[in-house]
Amino acid sequence: MRPLPDGTLRCPGCGTLVVMGIALRRAGAILLLGIVLGVPVGGVAMASAIGLSVAGAAPAVAVEALPAPGLTAGVLPASASPAIPPVAIPVGAPAAAVAALSGTAVVNGRIAVDTATLNAALARDGVTTTEMARALRSLAADAALGIDLVGRLGPWTDAAAVKTDLEAFYRQMADTARQGLRASLADSISYRAAGDKMVAALAGLADVDAASRSLAASVELELPPVAIP
Repeated sequence: MRPLPDGTLRCPGCGTLVVMGIALRRAGAILLLGIVLGVPVGGVAMASAIGLSVAGAAPAVAVEALPAPGLTAGVLPASASPAIPPVAIPVGAPAAAVAALSGTAVVNGRIAVDTATLNAALARDGVTTTEMARALRSLAADAALGIDLVGRLGPWTDAAAVKTDLEAFYRQMADTARQGLRASLADSISYRAAGDKMVAALAGLADVDAASRSLAASVELELPPVAIP
């Protein structure tokens, strides 16, 4: 029997189906034998590899955390949490109101600086209305901030008199600045008159600042210094 050419699917003599030159029945038997033998052998090889890997692994070592030297586990030394001294709030003096009083001293310091600027401007013969308007606006801003802080003194009953005086002082400043800024920048006479009125209103700064410091001293509060011109 001559060998069949490559690619032949059926024997021309007997009509038997062939795969790669091998009868189909025989090829199926060979394939089945390969499956039967290959699966167990592969499983044994895999099991052996896993066994060797496990056997070669280093044993796990339990690690226990140790406390730092000088410490007992679960116990902190007294120095680990330093005691914070409590802040003493005077009876009847709300903390927010005390902070607001301190803030008014800062505002008064700004007013003192802006007052010196205004006085210097008025002392010059050639001062412009733009310079005067700038000085009035700065003082108006100071007054607005002061009015806001004074409103926070309300809950502090001992600050009632100081609150009244400070509010009147700041509002007089605000009104004077508002009226002066209504003038046209071409009206230098009106701006100079507004500057003079503001200087008169600012004369009360020393009195209200002194009253604020007296109140602050009653609760052992040190206010920022104010250099009154």
